[in-house]
Amino acid sequence: MLAKAALGESETRLLMQASREAAVRLGVKVSIAVVDEAGVLLALERLDGARLHTPEAAWMKARTAAIVQQPTAALEQQVAHDPALLSFPGRMPLAGGMPVIYRGAVVGGVASSGAQPDQDEAICNAALAAFAASGGEAQPG
Repeated sequence: MLAKAALGESETRLLMQASREAAVRLGVKVSIAVVDEAGVLLALERLDGARLHTPEAAWMKARTAAIVQQPTAALEQQVAHDPALLSFPGRMPLAGGMPVIYRGAVVGGVASSGAQPDQDEAICNAALAAFAASGGEAQPG
C-alpha cells in the first residue's frame, strides 16, 4: 500500500490565514483558494469587496498549479509559445497560483485572484512561506 502526504485541515487553515493576512497587508480585495493534489477544492474565501468572478478564478488557478505542478505564471508563459496548451479544460494559465510542495511532492495548490499579477503571486508566496515555516517546503515563486 502506498502512503503519501496530503494537506489536512490545519495546513489548509494555515495557507488560507497567511494568504488573507498578505492580502490585507497589500490592501487588495481578492479571493483565495486551496486545493488538494488533484485540484479538489479544500477552502475558498472571497474577501469583502472582491469582484464576483474571483472565487472561480482562484479555484482554477490553484487547481492548475497543483495539476501541472508549477506556478501558473510559468504556464502563462508557455501558452504564449504554444497556444494548444489552452485546449486542456479547467486550466487557468494566469499568474497567481502556486503548487504546495511537501517532501518533494505536490500536495496541493494555493491561489489568489483579483489583484495585479505580482500581488496575487506575493499572496501565494506568503502562504508558501508560512507553510515552509511550519515544516513544509516552499516552492519558489
